[in-house]
Amino acid sequence: MEEFFFALIPITLIFRPLTKRLGSIMEANALVKREATTDRQYYEHVKALLETQSLRIEQLEQRLEFTESLLEARNVGYLPGVKRKDLDVT
Repeated sequence: MEEFFFALIPITLIFRPLTKRLGSIMEANALVKREATTDRQYYEHVKALLETQSLRIEQLEQRLEFTESLLEARNVGYLPGVKRKDLDVT
Protein backbone atom coordinates (compact mmCIF):
# COMPACT_ATOMS: atom_id res chain seq x y z
CA MET A 1 0.00 0.00 0.00
CA GLU A 2 2.89 2.34 0.75
CA GLU A 3 4.23 1.74 -2.74
CA PHE A 4 0.98 3.01 -4.16
CA PHE A 5 1.24 6.29 -2.23
CA PHE A 6 4.87 6.71 -3.24
CA ALA A 7 3.82 6.26 -6.87
CA LEU A 8 1.18 8.99 -6.48
CA ILE A 9 3.72 11.62 -5.49
CA PRO A 10 5.41 11.94 -8.91
CA ILE A 11 2.06 11.66 -10.66
CA THR A 12 0.71 14.48 -8.51
CA LEU A 13 3.78 16.61 -9.20
CA ILE A 14 3.34 16.10 -12.93
CA PHE A 15 -0.41 16.62 -13.20
CA ARG A 16 -0.93 19.39 -10.63
CA PRO A 17 0.33 22.24 -12.87
CA LEU A 18 -1.70 20.89 -15.77
CA THR A 19 -4.91 20.63 -13.77
CA LYS A 20 -4.30 24.05 -12.22
CA ARG A 21 -3.90 25.58 -15.68
CA LEU A 22 -6.99 23.74 -16.93
CA GLY A 23 -8.98 25.11 -13.99
CA SER A 24 -7.83 28.65 -14.81
CA ILE A 25 -8.89 28.21 -18.42
CA MET A 26 -12.30 26.90 -17.37
CA GLU A 27 -12.79 29.89 -15.03
CA ALA A 28 -11.83 32.30 -17.83
CA ASN A 29 -14.32 30.64 -20.20
CA ALA A 30 -17.07 30.89 -17.60
CA LEU A 31 -16.29 34.59 -17.09
CA VAL A 32 -16.41 35.24 -20.85
CA LYS A 33 -19.80 33.50 -21.08
CA ARG A 34 -21.17 35.60 -18.20
CA GLU A 35 -19.92 38.80 -19.80
CA ALA A 36 -21.32 37.78 -23.18
CA THR A 37 -24.72 37.23 -21.57
CA THR A 38 -24.53 40.63 -19.89
CA ASP A 39 -23.46 42.29 -23.15
CA ARG A 40 -26.23 40.53 -25.06
CA GLN A 41 -28.82 41.72 -22.53
CA TYR A 42 -27.46 45.26 -22.75
CA TYR A 43 -27.60 45.29 -26.55
CA GLU A 44 -31.12 43.84 -26.52
CA HIS A 45 -32.15 46.61 -24.12
CA VAL A 46 -30.59 49.27 -26.36
CA LYS A 47 -32.25 47.71 -29.41
CA ALA A 48 -35.65 47.81 -27.70
CA LEU A 49 -35.13 51.47 -26.78
CA LEU A 50 -34.15 52.33 -30.34
CA GLU A 51 -37.20 50.53 -31.74
CA THR A 52 -39.43 52.47 -29.34
CA GLN A 53 -37.84 55.75 -30.36
CA SER A 54 -38.22 54.82 -34.02
CA LEU A 55 -41.94 54.21 -33.54
CA ARG A 56 -42.33 57.53 -31.75
CA ILE A 57 -40.52 59.34 -34.57
CA GLU A 58 -42.79 57.66 -37.13
CA GLN A 59 -45.86 58.80 -35.17
CA LEU A 60 -44.51 62.34 -35.01
CA GLU A 61 -43.88 62.31 -38.76
CA GLN A 62 -47.44 61.15 -39.40
CA ARG A 63 -48.83 63.87 -37.14
CA LEU A 64 -46.67 66.49 -38.84
CA GLU A 65 -47.85 65.38 -42.28
CA PHE A 66 -51.47 65.50 -41.09
CA THR A 67 -51.01 68.98 -39.64
CA GLU A 68 -49.30 70.20 -42.77
CA SER A 69 -52.13 68.84 -44.93
CA LEU A 70 -54.69 70.63 -42.72
CA LEU A 71 -52.76 73.89 -42.96
CA GLU A 72 -52.42 73.51 -46.71
CA ALA A 73 -56.15 72.82 -47.05
CA ARG A 74 -56.88 75.87 -44.92
CA ASN A 75 -54.72 78.10 -47.08
CA VAL A 76 -56.39 76.84 -50.24
CA GLY A 77 -59.86 77.09 -48.70
CA TYR A 78 -60.43 73.41 -49.27
CA LEU A 79 -62.10 72.44 -46.00
CA PRO A 80 -65.69 71.40 -46.72
CA GLY A 81 -68.37 73.26 -44.76
CA VAL A 82 -65.98 75.95 -43.58
CA LYS A 83 -65.98 79.34 -45.24
CA ARG A 84 -62.70 81.08 -45.85
CA LYS A 85 -63.72 84.14 -43.85
CA ASP A 86 -64.41 81.91 -40.80
CA LEU A 87 -60.80 80.74 -40.82
CA ASP A 88 -59.21 84.16 -41.02
CA VAL A 89 -57.82 85.15 -37.69
CA THR A 90 -57.04 88.85 -37.80
